[in-house]
Parts: sequence; structure tokens; C-alpha cells
Amino acid sequence: MKRRQFIKYTSLGVASCGITACTQGNLDVFRPQGTLANPDKAFGPLEKTNLTLGFMATTDAAPLIIAQEKGFFERYGLIVTLKRQPSWEAIENDLLEWRLDAAQTPFTLPMEVQLGKKQAPLIALMNLNLNGSAITITQKAWKKGVRPSIDYNNFSDFERGFRQYIRNHNQSVRWGIDSPVSMDAYLLRYWLSAMGIDPDREIELLEFPAAQLNYKLQAGMLEGYIASAPWTQTALSEEAGFISYISRDIWQGHPNKILAAMDGWVRKNPATARALMAALLEACQYCDRQGRAFSDRHRSQTEIPELLAQPQYLNLDSSLIKSTLGGTYLYSNEESTKTVVEIPDFIIFNYQDTPYLQTPDHANYPWRSHAIWLLTQMIRWNKNDLKTYPKDADKLLDKIYPISLYEEVAKTLNIPIPNDTLKTEKATAFIDGRSFDPSEPVAYLNQFSIRASRPQIVSFV
Repeated sequence: MKRRQFIKYTSLGVASCGITACTQGNLDVFRPQGTLANPDKAFGPLEKTNLTLGFMATTDAAPLIIAQEKGFFERYGLIVTLKRQPSWEAIENDLLEWRLDAAQTPFTLPMEVQLGKKQAPLIALMNLNLNGSAITITQKAWKKGVRPSIDYNNFSDFERGFRQYIRNHNQSVRWGIDSPVSMDAYLLRYWLSAMGIDPDREIELLEFPAAQLNYKLQAGMLEGYIASAPWTQTALSEEAGFISYISRDIWQGHPNKILAAMDGWVRKNPATARALMAALLEACQYCDRQGRAFSDRHRSQTEIPELLAQPQYLNLDSSLIKSTLGGTYLYSNEESTKTVVEIPDFIIFNYQDTPYLQTPDHANYPWRSHAIWLLTQMIRWNKNDLKTYPKDADKLLDKIYPISLYEEVAKTLNIPIPNDTLKTEKATAFIDGRSFDPSEPVAYLNQFSIRASRPQIVSFV
């Protein structure tokens, strides 16, 4: 292994862009051009002004919290109550029963609900962030020679030792997830299978709320877990484990959390839904302008971490939140290797100048190609009994991820959007060097030797 003190693209974040340059230059492209004269009237009379929004205690709930704390909801005529939920399942149930008007959910949830047994019309309105999760491994693995990804020359160097470590266990290896239908769960499967480890045959996935994952790791119930920040850093503070991979390095620029609502609610409250999206778009912009810092002037920035850390929100020490929002990241507490790594794009709420996110692309745009990728992975693992790529996939995805709604709001705010809804992911975007062409989903699926329907050629129904 070769020790490295930085990871890919770090220099781009510091030298080429710099956080001051991002906030004063490129990020301004996605700010509203001028101030709306009457933002509370921008979408017409609001059908409903008092809203209840659900969220989970994760860093990527920041847009909702900041919109509340900094007055973005009020700016658009909305009076919002934020309701912290104990699990993604609780959020799903409350959305389906209309006890919540909208909520922060995993990118995957609307598709899982619409194509699953419930077949409820839950839809995605906009992305809230890209990246933002990480894989934590027990400290026992460290003693066996496993190290954080930054200690290796490349993924191939890491995978050989890790695969051997996993297969030296005499029983199935248990891994923690916060939901079987979360984006994190799909990324964990992708990461494991890229190393030749079958997540259905060699790994037992156990579901726990993110706040409990570290306790399960400490108790020896789990070999590791994947979760959104800041829960990945708690294992370090308790010396229970270390960070192996961040999700950005599994798929650069992957969608993570979204704003979701019932289709019927949006149709009943069209102006309210658009005002809500506009308020959160401004909050996402604010998070990226104010939350990160690489210049000395901004290194003491604590406003957003302290707001998120409050008891009614994440209820955590703000230092755990600051490490990921500020663009710095700690992989291990081991004294021999302890180092803070600069990762300006660990989590992106609106825009960062990176090799995979360039204007007019931005984090909040709901790419159709992202939905197609998710559908291929659901078929790959036979989720909801999906075994073939459906002929009416375009129609299904139009219903679940209605891009036109977002484009309407973006136009009102003078936010430029891509000319196409499909984006080809380059080979450099994925950890296994496999590119993704959304116009060829069946060919993409057939590349994978590890899949639930391995003997079957995936084709259109």
C-alpha cells in the first residue's frame, strides 16, 4: 500500500475553484437573477400556507432546516412545521396517508413505492443533494490489515485484501443499512459486487435507524454500515471503526435525498408545491454558499452546523456536522495515520465546480438518466419482482420523476437547466470504471456478472 495524503480531485477543489471562487463565481450562475419582486406571489395564490414537512436527522436535511431558520419558507408565503421522523418507513407511511405535505426522502423511495406492492403515486419534486454518505468498517478490520481507501494506490489494490478479509469469516458477514430501499443500500451493493462479493449470497444486510448503526457496530453485531453524514463520523469519535469509502468515490455525483410528495397533493396544491420547491432551491444555494469554506476567512464558519445541531433537528455535537459541510473529512482516529482530508464535494446541495458537475448541470436538477440507472439496479437485484426492463419505462419514469415541474420552477427563478434530460456517466464516475449510457439500459444490465437474475438475459418485456 502507498500512503496518500489527498484524494482524487482535492486539488481541483482548492486550487482550480477555491471556495471563495465558487461562492462568488460559478455558484452565482444558479442564484436567482435579481430579486423576485413578490416571491410570495410568484406562483399565484397559495392553496395552502401551513405545511408539515418530514425529515430525518441527517446532514442532507440541511435545505429544509436552513429554509426554516433563514426565512426562505416565509419569503414564499409558507408557514412550515418540520417534523423529525424516526425512520424512512415512518416518513413513507406519513406521506402515503397525507399526514405530511412533503418530505425529505431517499432518491429511490418514489420508484420503490410506485413499482412495489403499494403502487401509491408518490413523486419526486427535486433533488436536495448529491453524494454525502460513507461506508464505515469495524475497528477489528483495521487489526486485520484493512485500511481506508485513501491508503491504497487504487480500487484494485483495495479490493484484493478486502475480499479476502470478508471471505475469511466463518459465517455470513452482517452489514448495516438504514433502509433496504435507500440509495445507500444500492450503492453498498454496487461497491460489494464491484469487488466480486455477492451481496445476496455472502452478505446479510440488516436494517437499523442511522442513529443506531454505530451502537450495533460497537456491540459486534455489524461488520460495517453505510449511512449519510454525520452518522459516519460517530464511529470515529467513539473509536469503534473507521471510514473505508465515501459514496462520492463509488459514484461521483450520485443523487441522494430528494423532496417528495404525493401526486394528488401536488395537483391539489400546484402553487404551494412550486413555492415550496423555490424556497428549497434558494436554501440549497445558501447551503453551498455559506456552508463550505477553504479560505482562512471562512474556516471558522459554524452557522449551518450549529443550526443543524440543535435538539429539534440533528441533536448532535456541531463538530460532527462541520467536518462534512466544511469540505474536510476524517477517515480514521488511528494516531499513526490520523489526517484530515479535503473533500469539497463530499456533499453538494446546489453546485460545486467538479469534473462531473459543470454548468448548466447542478445538484437539484432531476436527471432522467439517474432514474434509469436506479431502475436498472432494481432489475439487477430483482426488487419488487422486476426481472426485465419494461417497455413502458419512459412512461413510468415520467410519472414518478416529473422533470417538467422542476423546469417550471427553475425558469421562474432564472436558473439555467440542461438541454437534455439524459446524461451519460463516464467510466471515471463509477468505482469499477464502468460507464453508463442511459439510452442502452439493457446492454448496461447485461454487463454485470453478479446479479440476482444471473442466468437470465435481461430484455424488454
